[in-house]
Amino acid sequence: MEYKKLNNGVKMPIVGLGVYDVPEWDTQRVVEDAISVGFRSIDTAAMYYNERGVGDGVRACGVAREELFVTTKICEPCYTREQTLRTVEHSMRELRLDYVDLMLLHWPVGNPKVMWQTLEELYLEGLFRAIGVSNFYPNTFPKIVNGAKVMPVVNQCEAHVLYQQRKMLEYLKPYAVELEAWSPLAEGKHGIFQNLTLAAVGEKYGKTAAQIALKFLIQNGIIIIPKTTHKERMKENIDLFDFTLSDDDLQAIHRLDTGHNVTGWPSDALTYKV
Repeated sequence: MEYKKLNNGVKMPIVGLGVYDVPEWDTQRVVEDAISVGFRSIDTAAMYYNERGVGDGVRACGVAREELFVTTKICEPCYTREQTLRTVEHSMRELRLDYVDLMLLHWPVGNPKVMWQTLEELYLEGLFRAIGVSNFYPNTFPKIVNGAKVMPVVNQCEAHVLYQQRKMLEYLKPYAVELEAWSPLAEGKHGIFQNLTLAAVGEKYGKTAAQIALKFLIQNGIIIIPKTTHKERMKENIDLFDFTLSDDDLQAIHRLDTGHNVTGWPSDALTYKV
């Protein structure tokens, strides 16, 4: 595993497992399988309704808690400190963990400034090792960082070879905030697994199109959290560290960028009013 050193000094695995849409009844098994093949980072959220399964898997996996990196997110629109505290408390009760490695604001909804100030408070108390945001774009990101006591460590956004987020990468650099990709395989849409460019590059290294797509992101410094419930696919998704894409490979894959999101989830159109 390779790690990213975040702007607060915490090390985060550059590859993690996303558990979006994994049913609660299967989440513990999925988490234990992922950890058994080498994953050390698990990404969940309150709106996934499987935080309890993640916590159960982390406790049952046999790997020391300090070796694992657990991310969750609060998505409920909160307008006061008290509402935010209740939302956080619900996630902590579900996870049943003493601390969370990374707590994110899932969307710019409610009053993100108040929500962020509450996360800062809990971070400084030690409940979280790091805090960050998700789906914040230039129309909303400044309202978090301007006047912040604690800078976000990541901004988690849709990013993959079809939507490479080059502008976002440049935008985040002055803040020393890392880009983390959700849906790094574009939810399997638009023929990404059969893409001729990715397949041709993969042939050179004995890798699949999916592995090339993931390697492209991490080689560009982007943290990834591919989701799968299948153990063999987990092994494939983490087998990314024994080769390096050439400059020619990178250029060929750069040309796949459509410049816009393809999953159907909203992105920079999101805004909020206080």
